[in-house]
Amino acid sequence: MRVVFNIARAELRYFFFSPIAWFVLILFLMSSAGLIMGNLADTALNQDAMLELQGSAFRGFINTPLTKSVIGRGLETILMIFFLFIPLLTMGVINREYAAGTIKLLHSSPVKTRQIILGKFLGVYSFVCLMILIFLVEVIILTFSVKHAEFPHIMSMVLAFFLLAAMYVAIGMYISSLTSYPIVAGIGTFVALTLLSTLRMMFQGTDYLRDVTYFLSSSGRAESLLGGLITTKDLIYFFSIISLFIVFTVIKTKSVTESKSWRVSAGRYLLAFLVTVVTLVGTSRHGWIGYWDVTRSKVNTLHENTREVLKQLDGSPLKVTLYANLLGNNLSSGVPTARNNYLWNFWAKYRRFYNNMEFEYVYYYDVIEGDSSIYRAYPGKSLEEIAEKYAEMYKTDLAIYKKPAEIRKLIDLSGEDKSLLMQVEYKGKKTFLRTYMDPIVFPDEIQVSGSLLRLMKDTTPTFKFLTGHYERSPLKFGEREYGNHTVSKTSRTALINMGLNFDTISTLSPANFSHDDVLVISDPKSMLDNALIDSVKKYIDNGGNAMFYSEPGKQSIMNPILNHVGVNAEQGTIVRVNPQDMPHKFAGLIAKKGTEMADEQPFFYLRNGVMDACFTYITGASVLSYSDTTGFKAEQITTLHNDANTWVERGVLVVDSAAPVFNIAEGDYRKEAPYVVGLQLTRKIGNKIQKVLVSSDADLMSAAKQNGKDYGNAFYSYTVDNKYPVYHNLKVPIDIWLTIKKAPAATLKMILQYVIPVFILLVGIVILIRRKRK
Repeated sequence: MRVVFNIARAELRYFFFSPIAWFVLILFLMSSAGLIMGNLADTALNQDAMLELQGSAFRGFINTPLTKSVIGRGLETILMIFFLFIPLLTMGVINREYAAGTIKLLHSSPVKTRQIILGKFLGVYSFVCLMILIFLVEVIILTFSVKHAEFPHIMSMVLAFFLLAAMYVAIGMYISSLTSYPIVAGIGTFVALTLLSTLRMMFQGTDYLRDVTYFLSSSGRAESLLGGLITTKDLIYFFSIISLFIVFTVIKTKSVTESKSWRVSAGRYLLAFLVTVVTLVGTSRHGWIGYWDVTRSKVNTLHENTREVLKQLDGSPLKVTLYANLLGNNLSSGVPTARNNYLWNFWAKYRRFYNNMEFEYVYYYDVIEGDSSIYRAYPGKSLEEIAEKYAEMYKTDLAIYKKPAEIRKLIDLSGEDKSLLMQVEYKGKKTFLRTYMDPIVFPDEIQVSGSLLRLMKDTTPTFKFLTGHYERSPLKFGEREYGNHTVSKTSRTALINMGLNFDTISTLSPANFSHDDVLVISDPKSMLDNALIDSVKKYIDNGGNAMFYSEPGKQSIMNPILNHVGVNAEQGTIVRVNPQDMPHKFAGLIAKKGTEMADEQPFFYLRNGVMDACFTYITGASVLSYSDTTGFKAEQITTLHNDANTWVERGVLVVDSAAPVFNIAEGDYRKEAPYVVGLQLTRKIGNKIQKVLVSSDADLMSAAKQNGKDYGNAFYSYTVDNKYPVYHNLKVPIDIWLTIKKAPAATLKMILQYVIPVFILLVGIVILIRRKRK
């Protein structure tokens, strides 16, 4: 090793006497300081400005981790600078020995070829590490400038630089051994690095080759480390590629001094390449990969709630079949060339915790029965002719796509919109997992967890909406209906995609309900007959969970049911005079008890100090009065603050005319306490806590009012004991403050970007001049 270190020291000394090396060092420091210190200076300026504007009301960069936004964002760009600069350092590592004739002296000495190559690699890499260490000064300043900075995450980012630099040096050194022209070697290194990065996109439509090119590609490796995820497959990749190109350089250099056939060198190249491929493919198998998520919020790992769902699987195979429609939405994410992205970017995090998964792929072309839009778009063309052109546009083989008759015989997709779709099968039960028309495309953890619960549970909770009296419907999509947040299969936020079912019923009987079902009566507009009211009362007496929505002007319809649980919807309509909107529209405050019903993201943020309050939109509501005489404990969940402009209007209310006027003679009245428009009722029956929710406004859950706004799915989650949906809120970041002011940050930026590089430039000039004199 002494020989190797001596060669490395000589190589390192050479760089200190090379103008190009000094140029690269100075330019790298200036550009890196400009980027990351610029981020720091801008963020410090924003923080000081907000503190001056808001004072103590400014609570930092809430929900924006500064470790990532200030430090990480700059480092991603600096990696690109590495891509540009390192080839300038490596382009003459080997070929200058040939140009100067010193290679003959090295070969005639007792020094072995591998010692020469290792020494040169260590020498170049030492200089690059020196660049990184000087750059680390900037990173350290950033670390101490961010309060509660994620130090492990920052170390993961720094590790990416060291590993990527070593790989670039190894590749550049090999390219340098192939030509005697440094410029050609530099350009060749750029080409090689670009090829290695884009290799992931090559041969992805070809079986057996797609995995080889995917695992040989460098794309995404350093980015994973920058994101805070350290995996054994990425570490082994870097060490394998570094070793491969060092071995390649040894083979090339040794071949010059040997009089053996080219077949010998070719065999050595092939052997080294095959060993690398086998190593990369073998260590990238699920179950063999080690993961370390160093981020504080574990953003690269499945949420603990999702992992709990996976733990309920008993080890039986989980089969996933991807159905890709040539004429449907999101095809580009389902074609054969996207298969590795599908497996590694979406399913890999689930396979970390449940590896017994099988994958199949079915390609077809079809349209929804009765949908003629595609024929109108391409008049005179048959479906086969249209499919042929689509296959040509997507550069895919039409032969692998089943025809409409074939796919309909294989599976019934009539209830779906023929977009990219997954069918998940577990122990004989099947369910669909849908994709969505948004940039993410594939489902989130909340949809995957809901689908898995469908497969594992004997029954799925169903919300049964009473119908027959012009009620709000979970199956319709008008602006006053509930279909958008209940059964819209194309909506990522619809509860049907999170594991819940919805149906309508016209009569109540024990046979209509299972243990987990919930009754919903929302704004009936005609009187309920006594038999139906009695059946609802019996349902409540038997401990069934329910949601009841009434509306002003129709209190008499719902009160017979509400009175049975100790609640009464008072006559009149709450109004609040508002010059900007109609008086019966206002924002209802969600009380503390309401925010405790579920883990909806606004409630989660409220509990963690990100939000001050949560609201829902009310359009016409009456005051709810209540008592505990029926055994239910009633607690307020939605209220409206009392003030001089708010009262209960008992007279004729015309909302689209002049503002109403308070009139005691008509029975109008004001309340000293908040106006209650939403209640939560609970009582214990046997081993069960019965839950009933009452709202004096049915519009708050409509599509026009943002489906409950901050309430979101809380009503549904609460009444099924929070088993659905499976929430996955990440920890709120705490690195939301800078410890540095705008003036020191700007000064540090100027020093690191200009003063220190100028100083290094002067040192370099002195060293080069003294060297030249000697």
